Amino acid sequence: SYFYNCTNLVSIPASLFINNPQITSLYTCFYECRSLTSIPQGLFDNNPIVSSFYACFYNCTSLTSIPNGLFDNNPNVTNISTCFCGCEALTSIPEGLFDNTPNVTDFSTCFYGCESLTSIPNGLFDNNPNVTTFEDCFYECRALTSIPQGLFDNNPNVTSFGGCFEECRALTSIPNGLFDNNP
Repeated sequence: SYFYNCTNLVSIPASLFINNPQITSLYTCFYECRSLTSIPQGLFDNNPIVSSFYACFYNCTSLTSIPNGLFDNNPNVTNISTCFCGCEALTSIPEGLFDNTPNVTDFSTCFYGCESLTSIPNGLFDNNPNVTTFEDCFYECRALTSIPQGLFDNNPNVTSFGGCFEECRALTSIPNGLFDNNP
């Protein structure tokens, strides 16, 4: 909760955590930073043992984008739930955002309420074989028009998809076999 409810915070220095390699949790770090418009490239690059990004950018309502490779140096993270929940100005998710986070088990409410999000990149969860829940992951992503083919193909341990696409009112179709690899 380092900067919890800093509602007037508009920017983050890229080097903020550069000398903190022992950080294990960024739980609610920028929670309710409603004026924050962007995340600097490489913000978490020197934090390799972080295990939780729970609600890290929760309700950052002015955040419009996520930098490529944000979690590339965080292989030990297990919890990314609620990370971008309520980021209603967020329009896209970078390809490969979770490619280097193979130990994540919880993506619940990760993009809940991202009302401006129009698409999900192909293969977003391909390198996350240990996920057990996607509950409410894309709930209220009201501008989301499609779901990529094979989105959950590499997530065989999932036990909950409850509400995953609830209130996604712009969706026009569901890809064949969306849950075929989730016994």
